[in-house]
Order: sequence, then structure tokens, then C-alpha cells
Amino acid sequence: MRRFLIMGLPRSGTTYLMTLLNAHPRVHCSGEQFNPHAIVGIGGDRDDSFEAVLARDRDPVGFFEGFFRRHRAPGRDLVGFKFMIGHNIRVLDHIAASPDIRLIHVRRDNRLAQVSSLIRAVETKEWARTRPDDAPPPKIRATPRQISQRWHEYETFDRLFRLWLDALPHRKTEIEYREMFAPGFEGWICHFLGVPFDPAMQSPLVKQNANTILDRFEKPGPIRIYFNGVKRGRWLQDELPDPAPGPAPDRPGE
Repeated sequence: MRRFLIMGLPRSGTTYLMTLLNAHPRVHCSGEQFNPHAIVGIGGDRDDSFEAVLARDRDPVGFFEGFFRRHRAPGRDLVGFKFMIGHNIRVLDHIAASPDIRLIHVRRDNRLAQVSSLIRAVETKEWARTRPDDAPPPKIRATPRQISQRWHEYETFDRLFRLWLDALPHRKTEIEYREMFAPGFEGWICHFLGVPFDPAMQSPLVKQNANTILDRFEKPGPIRIYFNGVKRGRWLQDELPDPAPGPAPDRPGE
């Protein structure tokens, strides 16, 4: 059995990748085992009891290793989970000392899409969806200043995390959000993880927010003016082109 982790910031596409990989019959990929509020599994499974969270945080490295032991099973080649940036520094140190673990860093270049998705998820408490909503979602009420603070934070976190990741000897890769929806991605990620491609693997999730980013906002005018003014006008357009973008580029050395 080989081990892997999906790592990233909220609303970067980590849950989509988790569910996509978990749809492979020889892969078990779980949720945020080190979420500060709960031990999060898959399919809505979670344990937010005080006793469970305390036991995990008292010995996070032991919990980390125990997760992989518990999910070892015949016919299962890969076991992994989501570890979000900022969850537990002791676990981050343990990951750095465990070069056998394959690491997948997911990022989202369109920070306006990422932050607006976060705002919507916090407001609705709906972090993932498996079927389209019949009614259009309510518009987001947010000012450019609110968004600016968060997207600068996220861009800084991703930059610093990449420096940490680059220094590790692990087998690792970085995936941008849009690449996961490109033709051929499923085969590529299976190749990276060393499992045969399964053409039936598919995430059950659907996109929760409007693809044209400005359509998400109640007052798009100030958003348009601000992001054009700071040379980020590309974030205002469709995030996923139609038709879908071409295959992710080759990644030398991976």
C-alpha cells in the first residue's frame, strides 16, 4: 500500500480531487482528518466529539499513522486524505520526515473565484453539492476590500507553502484548479499515483457557483472596477472555458 496526501487551501478544488480519486476501486481517499473542528471522512461522515478531537490532537502523529493502518485492505493500492494548509504543524513536520508519501498540492489561480466561493460556502454552510440547485443561488454581498484581504492572504500562503514543498525529496506535483476539468486529467493523475486508469472514475460533485465570476455578486460594478484597476481583470471572466480546456501540460520529471 502506498500513501498520498492532497494539500491546499479552502475552495481550491481539493474536495473535487478527493472524490474523484475515491471513485477509483483501488484507492481510498478521505477528507480532512485534521480539520480543527472535526475528523472529516467521506460521504458526510464526521466525528466532532470532544473526546475524538482531543485524542487526535494529543497525539497527532500517532493518529496520522493510525489512519493508514486502519485503511489498509486487500486490493487497495493507495490510501490518502486531505491535509489543508494550516491544520497541524506537528503533522506537517512529520510529513516532511516521511519521503514515501506522495504529495499533491492543489491551487486555484483565480483568487476572486476562490474567495467568492469561500464566502458563499460560509454563508450557506454548504461546502459541496452533488446535484444542481433548481433555483439560482443568492448573490454575494461583498466589497472589494473584504475580498482583497482574503485573496492576498491566500496568494501568500500558497507561495510560502510552495517554497516548503519544493525543498522536500518526496514525489510531488502541483495541480491548478482548471487542470482537473481538462480532458485526460484522470489518466494523468492515475499515472502520477501509480495506479491503472479507471475510465469509470468520476466525482459526484457539481459546480456550486456561476462560472462567470461577476455573475456571483449583488453589486458587480465595484468588483469590476477594483480588479481591472489592480490588473486582475482576467479573474472576472469565465473560469472554465466552454468547451473545456485541453489536457494538462506534460510535467517533466514527474
